[in-house]
Amino acid sequence: MLTLSQLSKSFAGRTLFSDVSLQINREDRIGLVGPNGAGKSTLFSLILGEASPDEGRVTLEKNVTMGFLPQESAPAGEETILELACATSPEMSRVQQAIQRHEAAGTLEDPEYHEAIDTFTELGGWQLEPRAKQILSGLAFRDADFTRKAKALSGGWIMRAHLARL
Repeated sequence: MLTLSQLSKSFAGRTLFSDVSLQINREDRIGLVGPNGAGKSTLFSLILGEASPDEGRVTLEKNVTMGFLPQESAPAGEETILELACATSPEMSRVQQAIQRHEAAGTLEDPEYHEAIDTFTELGGWQLEPRAKQILSGLAFRDADFTRKAKALSGGWIMRAHLARL
């Protein structure tokens, strides 16, 4: 699923890590532990493609998606808890916007609309809200909380809502 091959990364002449290789398979559960400044966040940046290694490569199996919850999430705005938990990947957002454009324009017979619906289905779009509600409930949110504004929550509760979208 994910392979790191001989990764090396340095900053300002300081080597964070060198010759790191590992493979993470489907269903694997791993932990990454180390002191501050050891390069844990940098390693995740390489895995997510936000940065490039000095040496080596990151290989992600085709059709695999990853979720990542940063140490500090963006501040909550006017969205509800459920809307925050249902926030989607850039690809899903693009598909949802295409569907909305066609529905607003009344071009429901357009092949592009049908393609967007098919992609939405393949990406699990129909299960997005029910799944988010189930996960939020498992994270101790009550049904009545789903419509509350996220900005009314403490940082810990906001983090739980972000966790639900992964």
